[in-house]
Amino acid sequence: MTTPGRFVPGPQHEEIVFLTGSGISARTGLGTFRGPDGLWALEPETEQAMHAELLPDTLPRLWSVWARMARIATEHGPTPGHRAIARLGAPVITQNIDGLHQAAGSEVVAELHGSALHARCLDPECPWRGRLRPGTGPRPEDHGVPASCPVCGAPTRPAVVLFDEMLPVDALELGMRLAQRADLFVAVGTSGTVFPAAQLAPVAKAHGATTVLVDTAPPPDPSVRAVFDHVIAEDAHEVLPDWERGLHRVGGSSFLDPF
Repeated sequence: MTTPGRFVPGPQHEEIVFLTGSGISARTGLGTFRGPDGLWALEPETEQAMHAELLPDTLPRLWSVWARMARIATEHGPTPGHRAIARLGAPVITQNIDGLHQAAGSEVVAELHGSALHARCLDPECPWRGRLRPGTGPRPEDHGVPASCPVCGAPTRPAVVLFDEMLPVDALELGMRLAQRADLFVAVGTSGTVFPAAQLAPVAKAHGATTVLVDTAPPPDPSVRAVFDHVIAEDAHEVLPDWERGLHRVGGSSFLDPF
């Protein structure tokens, strides 16, 4: 049910664009990365393995961690928030690596941090990329991926962006174009403080978009809140389906929202 006084999009919003972070996927059991209950705090050895400079020694740990996340996402997603965004037909810029937007039916998705559902060659100059079948174990073969790249013979790795690595240029450029053309820019489940994703809401605002943050625990930093015209401190899995039903003039809950 829509909360009185809460911002809701209207027919004047013809170019809605979403920026999503780990908060929208937390309901699947994936959790978040930062904060006292985040993965980096609970598993410091995993955080240490996320540095690109430590490759290839950290490959077994990377396969175990990212394939586990891919498996959780595949088994427990998408969420009502993902499905509502897909039904709105809105393009998505995501910091997530779980593929849940595509699983929900979103067609335009800029994956800023790569994908845990894909593998790529350890050699950054090699174009090989393959879909994996997330399983359990520290070897690429445990996830349906060859240990050696079929193109050049180098080791394979999860296709996620590690610390000290550049974001994929095509995804970042797509994200910037989407932000510039939006008339409503909505950040969901992200702190809005990590660059370069943190620049997207200001870019959208500078190009005339209404900016909205939806998060159960919005950051208290005034400079972050100043970027957004509206801050909705509520559950996105309730807010976004409400928006979708309102825009499509559909009553009740959807059978597609099982959580």
